[in-house]
Amino acid sequence: MSILTELSVSIRNVLDTFFGSDTDVMSQQVKYIMANPQDRRNYLNALQKLRALEEQGQHGTEVVRLSNNESLELTV
Repeated sequence: MSILTELSVSIRNVLDTFFGSDTDVMSQQVKYIMANPQDRRNYLNALQKLRALEEQGQHGTEVVRLSNNESLELTV
């Protein structure tokens, strides 16, 4: 990541922290994921698998690969 991109992300996070709505249930990253049908499907499938593990009293991790080649690691 370039320095300008990192600065942009950091500034956006600071501004969201101070001026963002307190009533938002989803983070900006989750909103971005939900806007893309393929990413939304992959994310929700991973959550479903983790819920099943949690119901069985187990712990686990699911990695979600997004369409922009980012990956998220979800853990229960």
